[in-house]
Amino acid sequence: MSVSVQTFIKTTLTATAMSFAVANSASANSWVGSDNVLGAGETITNIDVTDDYSLGGWVGANSHVGDGWGPIGHWYSFQLTDTAITTVTARARNATANAPAFTLYRTDIDWVPFGYDKNTTYPGWNVPGQTEGMPPNPSGSFHDMSQVAQAGQPGIVWASNNTPGGPGIVETLGYANSGDSYASNSWGQAVNYGANDVSIDNLYETGITGSVGQGFASLTLNNLKAGWYTIFVGGANTSLAGSPSDVTVSAVPVPGAVYLFGTALAGLATSSRRQKNLG
Repeated sequence: MSVSVQTFIKTTLTATAMSFAVANSASANSWVGSDNVLGAGETITNIDVTDDYSLGGWVGANSHVGDGWGPIGHWYSFQLTDTAITTVTARARNATANAPAFTLYRTDIDWVPFGYDKNTTYPGWNVPGQTEGMPPNPSGSFHDMSQVAQAGQPGIVWASNNTPGGPGIVETLGYANSGDSYASNSWGQAVNYGANDVSIDNLYETGITGSVGQGFASLTLNNLKAGWYTIFVGGANTSLAGSPSDVTVSAVPVPGAVYLFGTALAGLATSSRRQKNLG
């Protein structure tokens, strides 16, 4: 093996090792290994350790039917370091006891809506003719919010980013619902079953697919761009007892990147052989 090829491989492996080290040094929420940084070719997992965050849906609260994902849920954030085909999956530990559902948002920074102060007036709190939803907080407030709204729309205005580079949701990308569907929630927005693409452009991805089934919900985002993302996870079936749902995020290199990497290696190897023959 030529020196040039050895140098290329060594540099590549070093860069990969550095990327892995950086990924495992970050922390947010309860990601396994305190790792919420995801590079192409990596998978991160968040284990739900709080059983009271797994109720199946709005029970006996008619004014909130169809809102949020269940009365209580989890917010998680993660950072994608490379453009990648990215899959987010919420899976109930007891598949017959919960119907997982989640929404995926793009944010500018590492952000989850914790630290909410009920005495603070938030931008867009009151919408003409209706009341803006109550933000969630770590103590377990009900999530009276629209889980399907686009950033800035009624029901999620309180969590939307009103300052470039500041906290909050920049764009709602999609949601996956393995439970109940509703023709209209409290904000007049349909809550559909299955995997749903609600993105308004291709700025952050070039297509969203997914699947749902008993005990799981999943979204796959094609060419998801590097940056920060926030997930809100809950349940969507009022008749179920509830079960913790674990979240997994996997990033697969886009085919073009894999092809170019392989082409670069092949080119170096060919160049090495030619130099050897000439010598």
